[in-house]
Amino acid sequence: MTLLALSILIIIGWNFIPSDTRKKIISTVIGFIKVVFTLLINYWQSYSKTNPDFKINPNLKMSLNMNIPSKIVSYLGIGAVVFILIPLNFGINDAGERTLIQYPWGTLMVKFTPGIYAKCFGSTEVYRDVITFDFDKQNAKGEASLDFPGINVRYQDGGTGKVFGKARFALPNTEEVMIKLHKDFRSNDAVAYKLIKTLVEESMNLTAGLMSSEEAYAEKRGIFTLWSEEQIASGKFFTELKSVEEKREATNEAIVRNVPVIKYGTDGLPLHHNSDFKAYGITVSGFQITDWDFEQKTLEQISRKREATMGIITAKADAERARQEALTAEEQGKKNVMVDKYAKEQEKVQAVVDAEKEKEVAVTKAMQGVLVAEQGKLEAEQKRLAAVAYKQEQILRGEGDGEYKRLVMSADGALTAKLTAWQAVHIRYAEAIEKQKWVPEIQMGASNQNGGSAATDLIEMLKAQTAKELKLDMTVKAN
Repeated sequence: MTLLALSILIIIGWNFIPSDTRKKIISTVIGFIKVVFTLLINYWQSYSKTNPDFKINPNLKMSLNMNIPSKIVSYLGIGAVVFILIPLNFGINDAGERTLIQYPWGTLMVKFTPGIYAKCFGSTEVYRDVITFDFDKQNAKGEASLDFPGINVRYQDGGTGKVFGKARFALPNTEEVMIKLHKDFRSNDAVAYKLIKTLVEESMNLTAGLMSSEEAYAEKRGIFTLWSEEQIASGKFFTELKSVEEKREATNEAIVRNVPVIKYGTDGLPLHHNSDFKAYGITVSGFQITDWDFEQKTLEQISRKREATMGIITAKADAERARQEALTAEEQGKKNVMVDKYAKEQEKVQAVVDAEKEKEVAVTKAMQGVLVAEQGKLEAEQKRLAAVAYKQEQILRGEGDGEYKRLVMSADGALTAKLTAWQAVHIRYAEAIEKQKWVPEIQMGASNQNGGSAATDLIEMLKAQTAKELKLDMTVKAN
């Protein structure tokens, strides 16, 4: 009982050990078991040599006379029982998976979280939390639940092709719905192949039937992805037939075809059939379409139509270009005429402006000449007036000076002038007499007693002469 309790505790703690460590422990235990069995076989072989009654047949079966200690047998038996009972009663749910357990008494339980769970001799089925459907061109290399190179579809016009992409589907997270899914499909592969793959392929083909190959090739790729995902997640569209008039390319004959179109409700939204995914709680967690392939006939038809369309577009472009060139030439001619016209007008205006300018310049110069002449005349008149005024001023000044002098002379007999002249003469006489030697330095013979008076006489004579010339009356007039 102690060993069994210890085993249960080890199993409970097993959930808290990392997966890599668990793998190492399992490998170590397996290696240990191999070593133990090897030692036991060696022990039995050596024991058989010392005990003739003990024999080992080629299949390692011991005879009834084998004598093995009971303690070893007990340990081996308990170990065998533990290794047999543990897998039958306990299991481990890995991350990214959920395990459905069916107990012997019929109860179903789902283990969603990673960790250990009790089986109690019941059966289990493991499901992935997310089922991946890889229908891309490249191989998923075992990473996807479903791996196929594209989904075959048929379009409205009968053309066929392949659609490539990837999708991810999350299984329900409630125990009741998960049990319902298990009862209906019994395994993860059955859900992937019988439910998800079938529904995705059907939705893809229903979407392809709502458009032609050319539309899917050109303008409705985004709509194809949108409609496909909506039908997968919410259910198939309700459709109705609609008459569409088309023209045959070869004969240009009008024909009427009935084509399926989506039926909309009063709220303007598409009407859907019941969805199997909604019934089983499966949600679309990712959906991408990466590429399309079309049959060769469709590609050739699209290529021919594109070439014809490009030819029409090119012809229209050439015609439009020619028309534009003609309009351009016409407009260019009009432009040139207007340019020449306005160039002449500009020259005319320039000539008028120049003439007006020259006229104004001539008038200005003439006016300037007149003004200059007037100014010269005024200046001459001013000079004449100035000369007359100067003349009159000089005359008046002379008359005034003469009258002044006459009056002065009349008043004092020109005494001031006479005194000034007399003073000047006497100064000169004094200077001349000063330079003379009135007493001889050497005298020989008898002295001349009249020498000094001769000089005096000379001076008196000169004074009389000066007074006579000046008509100076040295007498003082009585009042």
